[in-house]
Amino acid sequence: MGDTSRVWGGLLCLALIFVAIIFLWGISIQSYWALAIPVLIGFLGVLGLGFWVGWTILTIKTTPPAPEPTPGLPERKSQSANTEGQPGTERPS
Repeated sequence: MGDTSRVWGGLLCLALIFVAIIFLWGISIQSYWALAIPVLIGFLGVLGLGFWVGWTILTIKTTPPAPEPTPGLPERKSQSANTEGQPGTERPS
């Protein structure tokens, strides 16, 4: 696994160097496309991230919060709390 990660990392570095050389060449010949294409890719990337965040918020599954106890009403005790003090329910010391 480690060796293949290094290979992919090296290929990524080479690809980025190649793209940088093409970008600098396009700038040197004063090509409009040398700036337009990276700006377009960046803009579409930001729009894609915004859409992803919106879609995640839209489709998230939530559970409603537990209702809070109403003041003035006695709270119900659990079954185990009601058995204290009854014969046969003593806890060993």
